[in-house]
Amino acid sequence: MLIVGSGGGRDILSALLFDQKSVIAVEINDATVEMVKERFSEFTGHLDRDPRVSFFNDEARSYIARQKNQFDILQMSLIDTRAATSAGAFVLSEHSLYTVEAWELFLRRLNPKGILTVSRWYFGGRPGEMYRLTALAGTALMRRGIRNPQNHIAIARVKLHPEPGNVPLGIATILVSQGPFSARDVATLEQVAKKMKCDIVLSPNFAWDSTFKILSSGKDLDAFTSKFPIRIDPPTDDSPFFLFMARLLDFFRPGQWKKEATFFNMKPVFILGGLLVTVVGLTLLCIILPLVLTTKSQVPKTTAPLFIYFFGIGFGFMRIEISQMQRLIVFLGHPVYGLSVVLFSLLLSSGLGSYWSQRIRDERWASQAVGCLFLLLCALAAFGVLTPHAIGRFAGSVTAVRIAVATGILFPIGVFMGTAFPLGMRAAAARSPSLTPWLWGINGATSVCASVVAVIISLGAGISASFWAGWVCYLLAFLAAIWMGRWMTRGSVMEMEGA
Repeated sequence: MLIVGSGGGRDILSALLFDQKSVIAVEINDATVEMVKERFSEFTGHLDRDPRVSFFNDEARSYIARQKNQFDILQMSLIDTRAATSAGAFVLSEHSLYTVEAWELFLRRLNPKGILTVSRWYFGGRPGEMYRLTALAGTALMRRGIRNPQNHIAIARVKLHPEPGNVPLGIATILVSQGPFSARDVATLEQVAKKMKCDIVLSPNFAWDSTFKILSSGKDLDAFTSKFPIRIDPPTDDSPFFLFMARLLDFFRPGQWKKEATFFNMKPVFILGGLLVTVVGLTLLCIILPLVLTTKSQVPKTTAPLFIYFFGIGFGFMRIEISQMQRLIVFLGHPVYGLSVVLFSLLLSSGLGSYWSQRIRDERWASQAVGCLFLLLCALAAFGVLTPHAIGRFAGSVTAVRIAVATGILFPIGVFMGTAFPLGMRAAAARSPSLTPWLWGINGATSVCASVVAVIISLGAGISASFWAGWVCYLLAFLAAIWMGRWMTRGSVMEMEGA
């Protein structure tokens, strides 16, 4: 038995109670492992001394990918919370364990009759989490070549206590089997559920409602989920936001706020929208307005390409950075790793690119800027196409190797991105020094706003869409650089004719 997120040891104790021969407990938080094994070892029953129990401080998905053995049971029980989604407005809320790719991996690591068990909250009026887990299980099984996923899925629910409004709050456990559940398996499940006063929500013989029936079929899910009041489509590594079940357009539909099915996600959407409004407002108040009031000379009309250029590189850099932070959180398995690795790699490499740009002579800045941006566009295109394959190739590597891979693939694009800003500033300083405060302000304002916009795009259309939106912004900067080059050349010719 392999337990994902062993925490304080409840699942380990349950496994030992039912005489499991071997229990592997994987916990990502080293402080939790230390407390169970040392500080509170007496309270937990000295679990680490039991010869059947093995503790591993590791990220579960990569640990499972590295295993050659197969398991009888793979268990995840309420291993995460809604804290980031509700209070943090989706900050670092990606879930690498609730995606189709992850569940395909889990199923491959099970014995022919092995079972994946996942427990989540069950809200009687809106069992969105269980709907989504069912769609996730059905899709993963279909990708494994199973034509009738319902024969491999069972869900049991236990009620805990009534919520305000008489909405029962409970916990449900989904069982996903490599092989189909036999008639004997179903009879045993029903017998045990009746004895423990649990409800069978889904089995090969029964479905609580038509939604569970359709989702467990694994067929034509796109058409069905697109019309459902909330998002219950199976999450993927490109859109790993399992707990985000609202559609962004629902925010502009007042009726959705009153619906119980979508109210939970409306709060963080409201926070995210409020954050965007606040950032834009502060940008106008603290950056744009002071620039307007303090700039003495009139801005020449011929500097429009410079404004477009800095707008493009400001939006482009942050969209690339945020999208890769989200993608690598899934790859590295922990928000801290994703945050630190991306920031370290891009800031260091872009700093080196800025330093390297000093070697470009002033009279050649325009052609060099166009050349650097062209190489950057090519590097980003290759990066966007090849990165998913690199991530898949090294997904089962140890953390140090995955960090090295992430750093290696980010470094080249960071170097090229770092050349764009200093080259543009040199162009502005050469033609009109009074423009530099404007351009600093535009770049700073777009960078701040783009960090929020990137999250919104990822939530609505996926991480890849956010990345390619950044690529388009750099394409806009590339075209503006060509425009600037022609304008600079024409200006130089006019100066020579005047002389």
